[in-house]
Amino acid sequence: MIKRATSILAIAIAALTFGGMTSVASAQSNTGSADQQQAQQLMQQYRQKASQLQQIHKKTIAANPKLAAEQEKFEKQVRKAVQDQGYDVDKGQQRVEEMAQKLQSGDLSDSERKAVMKDFQAERQQMVKARDAALQKPDIQAAGKKLQSDTLTAMKKQDSKTDQLLTDMDSLRTKLRAAMPNPSGNNG
Repeated sequence: MIKRATSILAIAIAALTFGGMTSVASAQSNTGSADQQQAQQLMQQYRQKASQLQQIHKKTIAANPKLAAEQEKFEKQVRKAVQDQGYDVDKGQQRVEEMAQKLQSGDLSDSERKAVMKDFQAERQQMVKARDAALQKPDIQAAGKKLQSDTLTAMKKQDSKTDQLLTDMDSLRTKLRAAMPNPSGNNG
């Protein structure tokens, strides 16, 4: 349950800080082996489940003004803490969107595309470092846990499929990890 709630929080924070990342990932070339194709199929299934969960979340927030206010307060708290770490979320998001547009334009040479991807990775690393530091703050951790609990409770009331979607996503995540080779050369 905590793992699921943490995943929801991670999705919410990722959406808050880098809404454009999926477009960058989809702009990368898709070539590969059967393992990569399997991983892509699993990722597609995962995205479909995540999309359904996101719709439930959206409906839940719309139906619960108090929860919407709690979420907004938490987002502002995280954003401020990230900025306190020296990372400007708005400017970072703008840089990522510009990089995504460049990648999607198809006008880049291979070396230019690699340079943009390198810049994107550097931007992402800066954001992750600041976000991780912000999320270590006890007040943010407490607010995040409360928001997780309140959100899950409300989502389950909103739609009975919530638990099954979370279970399916956990299963797909496990399968994805097994399908993706790690740097040391063995799976899992």
